[in-house]
Order: sequence, then structure tokens, then C-alpha cells
Amino acid sequence: MPNDEQRNTTHNYGVRVIPALKDIKLKFKDTEYQRIDILEEAEPIGTQRLRTEDIIEEIDKLPENIRKYITSIVLFPFSFPDDDVNDPVLASADWSKKQILIYAISQDRQTLKDTLASNLTLAHEAGHIIDGCVLRNTGNSSCYLSYTPRWAMAMCADSKIKRTRPDLPLYLVSAYAEKRQSLGEDFADSVKYFSSESRKNCFKENFPNRTKILEEYLEPKNG
Repeated sequence: MPNDEQRNTTHNYGVRVIPALKDIKLKFKDTEYQRIDILEEAEPIGTQRLRTEDIIEEIDKLPENIRKYITSIVLFPFSFPDDDVNDPVLASADWSKKQILIYAISQDRQTLKDTLASNLTLAHEAGHIIDGCVLRNTGNSSCYLSYTPRWAMAMCADSKIKRTRPDLPLYLVSAYAEKRQSLGEDFADSVKYFSSESRKNCFKENFPNRTKILEEYLEPKNG
């Protein structure tokens, strides 16, 4: 079946397919696109405003070497548990399922689409999946790549490089990672910038040691 062909089915899914559902089952429309299952409520009871076609638009922006790590994207009908209404969580990732959840947020559809696009949300969440599984795929380790000494050394080396723009952070790769003080968010945002045609050159100039690691795992040389 060609990569861009869509196949639609409907299923009742529970915790085995979508762990965040916990003790309930819901009927989802399952659209397979680019070998990714996009799950959208078939009989909506939640408040999710985004639709399958919105996710397809974002999938088409992902390079294949990032996209291949995603198995499913769920348009989750509920908000993130204990969400902060002033700073709601839009998405999360489960690396073990290679699944991205897009949470329901009380904003209009166009605003949510714009947020997905401007934040490169799918690429960021794919970064969390890659962080959790890339070393396990090689059989070298059972830990997150972002928590290895190699990633820490790359961060230290990158901090010694003069930034090409004054707004770029010194140590962590983004203001978001700095706010969270998180190695995992540093890695996910690194993958986000690495995956973007418009941002990759800037990322490579300012964070070459992180770039080298991502090139090794995401753009392996043949032979």
C-alpha cells in the first residue's frame, strides 16, 4: 500500500491500545496514514476540536527519519490530568507504545492547528519517543539517550560555542527546556529543530555536538 494512501476503520479501544484511557473504552475512527494510525473519536463524548486531517497536515511536514518512530497519534477526547488552565498541556508521548497523545484544550480549532504548526509539536513528541527507544533499538542500553554521559558532554561542549543569536540559551537548547530544567525536554527540542528545514542550519551552527549525535542515530551512513 502506498505511504500516502489512507485506510479507515472503526474500533472500540481501551487501555491496551491507549493506556491513558485507563478503565474506559471508546469507539475510535482509525485512519492509517504514512504507516501511522491516527485515532479520532467516532462518537464524540469529549471536547477534542482537532480532526484527523489536521494531524495529516503535520505528519506531512515530518521527515521520514523522524516519522518512522511514531506508531500512532491519538486525538484524546479529554484534557491532560490535573491540567493548569493557564498553561494547558497540548501533547505527550509514550515511548513504549510509540504513541503521541493530543489532548483536548478549550481553544478553537484554528488556534490549535496554528499551535501544532508553530511549536512543531509532532516533531517534539517524536523526540521523546526517540529518546526512549533509540538506544534500546541498538541493544546498547536500557536508558534514555538524554540521560547518558555522552549527551551531557555534548551539552557542555555546545555551551562553549558562541551563539549566532542573542536570544539562544547557553546550556539547554530552548527556553522551554530551561523552564522545565529537563534533559528530556532538551533532547526533544533538539530533535524538533533537527527535523525542521528552516531551523536545522541554525541548530547545527549553535549546537554542533548535539547535532553530531542526532546525525549518528537518525541519519546513519550506509555501508
